[in-house]
Amino acid sequence: MKKETRSRLMLSLTTGALLLTAACGSNAGQGGAADTVGAKAKAQAEPEEVSFYLLSLPQATFDAIAEKAKAKFPHITLKSVPNTNAGGPSIDNMMITGSVPDIFVTRSAADLAKRDLLFDISELVKTEKFDLSRLNPVSIEHMKNDAGGKLVGIPISASTQAMHFNKDLFDKFGVAYPKDGMTWDDVYEVAKRMTRTEDGVVYRGYVERWMNTFFAQNPYGETYLSLSEDKAAVQTDGWKKVAENFKRFYTMPGLTFDAKTINTEQDWRLFTTGLGAMTVFTSRNFMDWKFNWDVVGTPVYKDKLSAGIPADFLNLYMTNSSKHKKAAFQVAAWLTSEDMQSYLASDFGMFPSVTNEEVRKSFLKNDPLYKGKNVGAFRYNKETPLVPARKPGLANVNASTPFMKEMEKMILESRDVNTTLRAAEEAINKAIAAEKSK
Repeated sequence: MKKETRSRLMLSLTTGALLLTAACGSNAGQGGAADTVGAKAKAQAEPEEVSFYLLSLPQATFDAIAEKAKAKFPHITLKSVPNTNAGGPSIDNMMITGSVPDIFVTRSAADLAKRDLLFDISELVKTEKFDLSRLNPVSIEHMKNDAGGKLVGIPISASTQAMHFNKDLFDKFGVAYPKDGMTWDDVYEVAKRMTRTEDGVVYRGYVERWMNTFFAQNPYGETYLSLSEDKAAVQTDGWKKVAENFKRFYTMPGLTFDAKTINTEQDWRLFTTGLGAMTVFTSRNFMDWKFNWDVVGTPVYKDKLSAGIPADFLNLYMTNSSKHKKAAFQVAAWLTSEDMQSYLASDFGMFPSVTNEEVRKSFLKNDPLYKGKNVGAFRYNKETPLVPARKPGLANVNASTPFMKEMEKMILESRDVNTTLRAAEEAINKAIAAEKSK
């Protein structure tokens, strides 16, 4: 063999060996990385169960969510726990047995906060890179108000309202239909025309369910209790406007009430049975109305134009006892994705918690009850900002009960507004004193 040939052969063999060594080294490195990634993937894919306590979510809606989640999270099983009304366990019983669910589906954190069950998800928001700016800022404010300023869950829907009206009654009496943008003054004038007795039948122009629209959901930000002191806060200009507005609807000529017909479900049932012309409430998936109807935006006060009824939000609250916090957070975050928000809005009447207008337009899209209806009415008014939370440490009193009793007396006993608000203040302050003496 020639010297030149031998040199070329040696060079070739050396190069091959070096390449083989490099390749082996490279493959070993890749194999180690692959093993690490694989281990992580395997760890992430370990079967987990995330349980939901359904305080404010229908079982059918949860079942639909759980079915959708199978494709998104094949390693996570969603389990529902019914509330006490559906035969499920109470929160206290679950705490005793150590079976507190990972997520509570409800509108208020109050019951969880007083039992120290809430979990601050701020760190998970960072590590999971969850974009809070996609959500309605009022919903975040609402949640923090309930939890002493902490972020303890994710809002998945809002409870928005519209004024429903009986088209058949308006046709019967030859009165023009209500329209978007009406003030309470406008609605009152229409209600007067629609309130009448014909052939022994009393028709009401406007009926209300538990009076919530007038009081608890007023747009002035008025509260029953002072935000900084243990005392009532009902003798204000805002409360006076609200009380006067309510009173005129319940003192129209020809209307009479007693203890059974004031502030009960019977009042609102007049609408469902076709005897009431107008009422305000949320969308419903179980209506069986035997008349034609439609919806318009909720009425507004003339000094609060476009400010509708404050929205109420449905939240997924994480619990500090959960052993599956990350998985629970991932499922909750997924429920705010555009696809899931559109699905829940269009098929289950859950108004989106995200600000994306296209997603919001999908509200009630596939609900046969609202086909052809003015569903844009639910988005017509701006949401009213919520009032700040009360100062920590103040007495926890249900002030709405004594307040509403005085409102009832205003109608039943023909009281004036000022006298009524003074009596309400006294009643609330007595309730506060009783609570503090315990």
